[in-house]
Amino acid sequence: MSDAVTRVLLIEDNPDDAFLLREALNEARDASIALVHVGQLDDAAKLLREQTFHIILLDLSLPDSQGIETVLRVQSQAPSVPIVVLTGLDDDNIAVQAVRAGAQDYLVKGNIDARMLVRSIRYAAERKQAYEEMARLAADLARANKVKDEFLSVISHELRTPLIAIMGYAQLLEADFSGEATSDHAKAACVIRQKSDDLLGMIRSILQVVKIEAGKVMVDSGTVDLDDFIKRLARSSSIPVKNNVRVEWDYPSQLPKIFTDARKLKRILQNLIENAIKFTDDGQVTIAVRDLPDRGLVEFKVRDSGVGISREVIPVIFDKFRQADSTDKRHHEGMGLGLYIAKKFAELLNAKITVESHLGTGSEFTVTMFNGLPANGDAPHPKDQRQTNSNTTRKWSDAQ
Repeated sequence: MSDAVTRVLLIEDNPDDAFLLREALNEARDASIALVHVGQLDDAAKLLREQTFHIILLDLSLPDSQGIETVLRVQSQAPSVPIVVLTGLDDDNIAVQAVRAGAQDYLVKGNIDARMLVRSIRYAAERKQAYEEMARLAADLARANKVKDEFLSVISHELRTPLIAIMGYAQLLEADFSGEATSDHAKAACVIRQKSDDLLGMIRSILQVVKIEAGKVMVDSGTVDLDDFIKRLARSSSIPVKNNVRVEWDYPSQLPKIFTDARKLKRILQNLIENAIKFTDDGQVTIAVRDLPDRGLVEFKVRDSGVGISREVIPVIFDKFRQADSTDKRHHEGMGLGLYIAKKFAELLNAKITVESHLGTGSEFTVTMFNGLPANGDAPHPKDQRQTNSNTTRKWSDAQ
């Protein structure tokens, strides 16, 4: 635009103010700026339909339009043209609102000089161009993310069907060789089933991540008896334990009832326990539960005596596809989705996950959530995360 004429449309009903602005441009001696003046918004709308303008100088108080509505009407007529709002000395707050509504800048009448006017015209054009470029990049990124999520969802669904069939046949083979547990065929069938089960878990994790990022994860909260919940979790845990790793459960005889989504809480703890076992080759994994009535909290801790996590890696371990050891030579398999899902589920349940760890001595993950039922005694059953948070959210600052 610097080499061509910048066409500026001035929409100003006060002839004196219009004269001063024209004089300011003349004083600037910038031949690359051409000013066209109209006194009403209807006249401006007609010109915008017929001619091309690069900048609009807009008075907020016109005979046929007032205030923020003026900005919105001009934007509807010329959405790609930058707007510089002109306002009186006592209308500064309105001008700020106009900028928030989409104007690129504002100038206060009576304080405008040639240099300020030209600079505002130039900067408004640059800001508008930058904004539109960012909007295009954001739209491209949103489309790319949508395509990625759809691809992962379709591929995961398509992989899951044949994989379940493979697992079924592997189980049949295991049953056929049940009397020959030491045979190569029996061992091979067992490996097929175990690896297929691992792969199915990965596929389910991918599908869960796609739902999380698409905002389609539903929260179904209800009253959860933690005594019964923890006992069931300990009995039914399907996480395989290594020969040299002990799993211990440490919880008091009485725990409170809480209002949360039991399935998601179970998934959070299972992911943390599975992660602890995976990174512990020899030692112990302890799952501890504590009621903290003085702070209105319930605390779940998953401790291990495994390899630990280096300090510089801790800030990113909850990111997607991130692992403490992401090199090709790592000793532990996985996609790096377990902690990501646990963190996202915790956020949906208005809970917190923190971690303390040191290399060589193990890690401790802590899930902290509010205890008890809603203060009003009601037990709503929200169907999405927004309703859940509005009904059950308490301030973390009050619990510290």
